[in-house]
Amino acid sequence: MDKPQPKPLTQLQATEPERQAPPEPQPTSRTQPRPPGRFVSMFVKLFLALAAASLLAFSGLLYGAMDSSREALIEQKSEDMTMFVERTGQYLDLYLQNIRNILLNASSRMDEAMLSDTDGLQRMLRTQIELNSGIVAHLFVLRRDGTVVSSNQLAYDIVGHPELRRLFRIADENPGLVNWSEPYYSPMQVERTIAFALALKDDAGVVLAEISTSQLTKRLNELLYDSDQDFTLFTGQGHIVSYDPDSRIVPYKPATLPPELDDDFADALIGLPNGISRVAGAAGPLMAVKSERNQLGWYLVTLTDEKLFRQGVRHLYGRFAGVGALWFSLLLVLTLAISRHFATPINRLALQMDRIRGERLVAPFRQIERSDEIGRLSRSFYTMVGRIQELVQTVKENEERKKAMEMKLLLSQIRPHFLYNTLACIGSLAKQHRTEEVEETIRSLIKLLSYSIGRSDLVALEEEIGALRAYAQIQRVRYGETFRYEERLDGLDPSLLAVRVPKLLLQPLVENAFFHGIAGKGGGTVRLQAAEEQGRLRVSVWDDGEGMTEERIAELLRPLSGAEEGAEPGDPARGSNGIGLANVRERLRLGFGPGYDLDIRSEPGRWTLVTIELPLP
Repeated sequence: MDKPQPKPLTQLQATEPERQAPPEPQPTSRTQPRPPGRFVSMFVKLFLALAAASLLAFSGLLYGAMDSSREALIEQKSEDMTMFVERTGQYLDLYLQNIRNILLNASSRMDEAMLSDTDGLQRMLRTQIELNSGIVAHLFVLRRDGTVVSSNQLAYDIVGHPELRRLFRIADENPGLVNWSEPYYSPMQVERTIAFALALKDDAGVVLAEISTSQLTKRLNELLYDSDQDFTLFTGQGHIVSYDPDSRIVPYKPATLPPELDDDFADALIGLPNGISRVAGAAGPLMAVKSERNQLGWYLVTLTDEKLFRQGVRHLYGRFAGVGALWFSLLLVLTLAISRHFATPINRLALQMDRIRGERLVAPFRQIERSDEIGRLSRSFYTMVGRIQELVQTVKENEERKKAMEMKLLLSQIRPHFLYNTLACIGSLAKQHRTEEVEETIRSLIKLLSYSIGRSDLVALEEEIGALRAYAQIQRVRYGETFRYEERLDGLDPSLLAVRVPKLLLQPLVENAFFHGIAGKGGGTVRLQAAEEQGRLRVSVWDDGEGMTEERIAELLRPLSGAEEGAEPGDPARGSNGIGLANVRERLRLGFGPGYDLDIRSEPGRWTLVTIELPLP
């Protein structure tokens, strides 16, 4: 291998002969502008420190302002909701009073004559409904004889009302007073409703009114201050009376029409204590205010989405963002001025230090002409760079020499190795008086010696295979037909035969296959194959010999130690062929880098496959 010529000191930064670093421009003055986009550590640290302090101060102010604003909004919303509760309680009391007046007014007209006149009774009930359609939906009268008269007799006769008989009995709970039921489904209204009943004088019967819960819901919605608020009305026993079916903040059961409140949500509302609480809504937490300030004993829960509280403080973000942007702009300008005054010389020196990357030294370096400590640091750095350049040049030259010496040393181990085995073969043939085979073997040996001591250490793959054939010929002369050597190169691209490979790279592989595989088994086949795979040349040697265990493979591939590098063939420390395989592996690493290696696969008693990878040009 030819020794590379060392590069001159001023060209160490170039990676190729035609690519040299452009000369550095000489300074025109003592003060040079700082390259854009580069900030010294002093500037960064100073800016970060001031920015962190400012951020903490602004964060504290923002948190305090937001917390105060949130509390104010919560207090305001609580007052609004409490006021709605009070207004709703007043409205429900008035609602109850109106129903009581309707029932008392109707009962006062129901004398014996009216009760016996069915048509007149129906007209009177319809008149009461027309006058109070926003409060009462239907009126019913249960007469002493058990017959029922309705304000809408036709609908009652057609649809019926299975719950009506049971509802009439609530009048007996508090005689002389208006009593009301729990919510139930009314076929007359096709919705859930509530009945209010009053017993007539002299046990003449019962008058019963069904309220319109949809009208009640509409009226309660009108009392709300904010469209983003909602409510739910419960009886004392926890049954739902009224709620807004179009609310966006409460969860409903899926696929129900009209929408029904989710059971878990309704249970959560029923279980809330009186006062202000929190409950999970359809899209987040809700603030709930629960109260029973009405004569009906019903519970009213008003609900407000807590997102309203966050919306109320959003305008603070804009104000603080504007002030913060102004402050950070001033902070940046102030920090930059301080940095340029104190840290510009250090930044220039740091820029020159940054150019030393990946063993690339840019020369010449500019000194900073100052008489202070920074100037002294620049002069020391300049002197150090010059010394490093000299050391790098020396190290590169020494590494090239060391690499060439290692390759020659490894190759020198292979030459006496196969020469020893070949001479042993010739000696064995001479003892058997096989003169013709001795002559043929000597000719093959001369061919191998001429090949191995050639000047170049890199040869074409075709030449390496030719030398391998001569070696195989020697083994066949010695062992006869028990040793078979085959080549499978028919599908190989002819251009691959010209690929340069290290000399005597394949012979140790075939030798290992013969002596450690076939010889112990009494005969067999050694097969050479080559192919191009994934941009690399893969050459493999296969034999059907004794095979090897994983432990034996690991031992053969163990790197050569200092004592083994000079071992003679047949040395029991590693075995003659163990040195050969480790030698091949080390030559691959030195010649082509750690990405190219030797791989051994084997099945004990059956076969062994040794593969090497070589780079393609």
